[in-house]
Amino acid sequence: IYSELTVFVALDASVKFSVLKVRNASGRIRQLSATGYVEWVLGASRSVTAPFITTQMDAQTGAMLAHNPWNAAFPGRVAFLDLGGQQTSWTADRSEFLGYRGRPASPAALASHKALSGSTGAGIDPCSALQTHVDLAPGQSLELVILLGQAGSTEQARALVTRYRHDLDVVLDEVEAQWQSLLGAVQVKTPDRAMDIMLNGWLMYQTLACRIWAR
Repeated sequence: IYSELTVFVALDASVKFSVLKVRNASGRIRQLSATGYVEWVLGASRSVTAPFITTQMDAQTGAMLAHNPWNAAFPGRVAFLDLGGQQTSWTADRSEFLGYRGRPASPAALASHKALSGSTGAGIDPCSALQTHVDLAPGQSLELVILLGQAGSTEQARALVTRYRHDLDVVLDEVEAQWQSLLGAVQVKTPDRAMDIMLNGWLMYQTLACRIWAR
């Protein structure tokens, strides 16, 4: 199984894209599952906010929504997780997904052949786990889009999910063009080709993305 994961963020919306591409290079049918998982905080500290987070599956889009109405700074905002509408089972119960003393590196739910329970709501240890099962024929490929984001309301969250399930190539082209414009403003040339690569792209990208925007 060959796999490729491309991760980027929209320029004009609070949405993170994880585009997973897999190809069956074997000579037999392969049965696979793909799972998107996130532990919600929706505030400053998970230990403080977890009891107040509620989750639900949106009837219109099929995405899982998460909301913390007790967040005084952002009381109306809604977060979401979506597998491009291809999710076949899900749970919002972190204890179910990870298991007793489980860890994200080896969640109990992935060791079982059972479908996720579909548990959502309030009063549980909150997370979002969406899963889909696929059968890949020899030579067959699959592309799965995982959307993670937040919006000002449920209606806005639905609009973002619907919008970004399509035209991902356009969004990625816009992101790449933006970075090329920013990083291409200054070009350094030295006798060391490796130094040029670091100075003309990687170091400026790291400084802007991690040291300025991330703060």
